[in-house]
Amino acid sequence: MPDQIMPIRKSSLLLTKYDPALGTNVCSQHNEQYLAVAKDFIEQLIFNPLPSNPKTSTLTKLLTHGLKRILSYMYDNKILKLSDITEFDASCIQSEILNETHKNGLEITNRTLLSRVRGFGHLQKQSHKMRDGLTVHLLEGMSESEWARINANKVIGRQEKTTSEMPDSVAKKLYHAAIRDIETYKILHEVNLAREKFISIRKYKKKYRDDGTVYYEPTVKKTFPYSDFGFTNHHEINFFQNRLMSAGYILIALFTGMRIHEILRIRNEHNFKSETLNYNGYEQVISFVISQTTKLEAEPTKYKWQTLPFIKQIMDKLKLGLSNRYTSNKDYLFVQKANRSPYPVSNMSMNTMLRQYLNHNNITYNNEVWYIASHQFRKKFARIMTRQGLGIKAIQDQLKHYDPEMTKIYGDPNIYIELQQEKFILSEELYAELYSNQIPIIGGGADEVKQLRKEFKGMTKAEREIFLQSLPNKALIEQTDDGLCMYRPQKALCGGDKTACRPADCNNSVISADGMRRTLLWRKRENERLLTFFKSSLPKTSYLNSRNIEINKLIEQLDKVEVINV
Repeated sequence: MPDQIMPIRKSSLLLTKYDPALGTNVCSQHNEQYLAVAKDFIEQLIFNPLPSNPKTSTLTKLLTHGLKRILSYMYDNKILKLSDITEFDASCIQSEILNETHKNGLEITNRTLLSRVRGFGHLQKQSHKMRDGLTVHLLEGMSESEWARINANKVIGRQEKTTSEMPDSVAKKLYHAAIRDIETYKILHEVNLAREKFISIRKYKKKYRDDGTVYYEPTVKKTFPYSDFGFTNHHEINFFQNRLMSAGYILIALFTGMRIHEILRIRNEHNFKSETLNYNGYEQVISFVISQTTKLEAEPTKYKWQTLPFIKQIMDKLKLGLSNRYTSNKDYLFVQKANRSPYPVSNMSMNTMLRQYLNHNNITYNNEVWYIASHQFRKKFARIMTRQGLGIKAIQDQLKHYDPEMTKIYGDPNIYIELQQEKFILSEELYAELYSNQIPIIGGGADEVKQLRKEFKGMTKAEREIFLQSLPNKALIEQTDDGLCMYRPQKALCGGDKTACRPADCNNSVISADGMRRTLLWRKRENERLLTFFKSSLPKTSYLNSRNIEINKLIEQLDKVEVINV
């Protein structure tokens, strides 16, 4: 899609999704001034955006949380412009937010407050671009996160998980219930086929009431015989279809680890792929679910999630059981029921169906029906894969996490504690070797290490032990193809992907200069040879050229090191 069309598309999406909900129609004359404020804010976000250039879903959250709250306050207090909001008004808005109780009666945390003020910061930053923007700071000069942490009754850390852990017993019950209920597709498919062939007949006779008004009395009524299939009416069909969708969702989620929006974006065609891999003379078939995610890119992007072959059968059964809802083979697999809508079931509706499913099947834990949330399946998948020995990198790729640190939270804590202890011991040994010798080094982190070497040389034996023990707490060090990586996420240029390593520039990278020139020159020759071979493939040539640029930088660093040591 051309770049100039994207802002227009985003604008139309936001305006259709946004409603200030001020008690009257958004397009009425009473709300005209407030709608103008919203439009002005949207226009500046899209056509004069922040450097981060937030995606559509983020912009929608800004409108439905922060801006909606501010406009509601303006409406209640008859304030027509953002520029008319005073410091007193800002304090009143804060008080309203802080005095509002949790909808579930829970303690107010920093995450709760953050969700309520989401968008305040963007509005503040965009105000100088608007016609009548804010002239006061809504959060006393603090960021949304700072304000939320200071005013919360309970502060939850960034990596602290709040989603309840699904017990193994609940997962086992859900699996067996879903395997049983997925078979309801057979009767639903029979009903759908019969309904397609059935012709409903209704005849009416015109009659007159005593006052002369006309009404129509049915004389012939032939409706679909639901009782022939064990149903009383079409409402029971919808109930069974909801059970079918819940069963299908549970099985797909348990065996892929996909997010709820990723599952609901699965299409009813071209949604599965099998690939044959040759490994040590053996052929192995790998199966993938195909869908889209909005987590890694600004726009929905197609990806593959590895799974088991039987998931293809599950999706085929879903399609047969829901066939009366589809209008084309481009519809979503989990499609809405309303008038053959082409849109998928919403996240909220799916979560509601899942909770009804657990109630219907009486799936309990500690004598209470388990309170299910869609994200619990994702974490349960990660736990199972960790127990099976799958590594961090593989789980990160499957879960489509940008940062491997997030993936670590999803795995089994006990296993990761053991792995971390081993890494700490190894890191301490590698650091001791790195700082106790004076071997020439290159890489983006070389200058930092050289400075610490000088400090290390002047320490006593006891100070050195304390120093070396402290280093793994700051950054675990690992052996890589080129040298050592003191991985610190905030300084990593690779984003956690070792295939995108940039050792010449990354502050985490340290490489021994001894014997490295021959290795680098050989790699450069090989890359140049491959460039001639893959000259028609732009992605491959682009990658090889980027590798050669990195190699040239390392060779330049080698030249400087060798001159100093001569």
